[in-house]
Amino acid sequence: MTLDFEGNTLLFGGRRIPASVRTFSQMRPVLAHPGKECGIAPDEPVYFMYRAVEQFKTLRYDITRITPLDLCGERCKTYGHMHPKSGKGTTWPEVYEVLKGSAHFLLQRVNGLGVDDAVLLSAKKGDCLLIPPGYAHVTINPGKKDLMLANIVSDRFQADYSPFTQRRGACFYETTKGEIIRNRNYGLDFELRKDSAARFSSAFAAFAPFRKGNLLAAAKKWENISFLDRPEEFY
Repeated sequence: MTLDFEGNTLLFGGRRIPASVRTFSQMRPVLAHPGKECGIAPDEPVYFMYRAVEQFKTLRYDITRITPLDLCGERCKTYGHMHPKSGKGTTWPEVYEVLKGSAHFLLQRVNGLGVDDAVLLSAKKGDCLLIPPGYAHVTINPGKKDLMLANIVSDRFQADYSPFTQRRGACFYETTKGEIIRNRNYGLDFELRKDSAARFSSAFAAFAPFRKGNLLAAAKKWENISFLDRPEEFY
């Protein structure tokens, strides 16, 4: 897919789609060193979100552009969020596709006793990823150029960013040198496992339509993506 921009505006399907911008000052609460001065202007864009680029009933297709900005020694990343439970008690899932560049996805599952699972997933251009119910997530740009992502998710909920604000980010940070640093606000009694996005996602039957295709191609059949609208049918 070729994406065209005019400044920070996305040109897609004959429409002009403005960006929601996350700036450096807005990212400070989730940085490993939030008070560190590193010469970045407060209003410097960190990443751009283009929502509802396409719409499939109650599901929207979004695009995100993450810059390669050095965040005071950390690789550039998104703020991080989790999904709430639907009315039937199952957390909403989501699917991603890497459109350009390479990506690291940090997924974490947290319960009342602490971190139940933490996994760092690698993905390259053309790879898709399933965020299963129960996992909060952060996307990291490990490259030196923009990372472009697409996602399909229900528009019947709002993401919850507060757990990442409260604990100063995800349970691990990734430095510009590629080192993985523990966030001690989550405790010490868990480890980080690593995998590829495709292998992790393939453990779930719902991922089958995305193994060899892109999100827009899969979305042509509602039955391929309907579990995103009805998360109680995921398992």
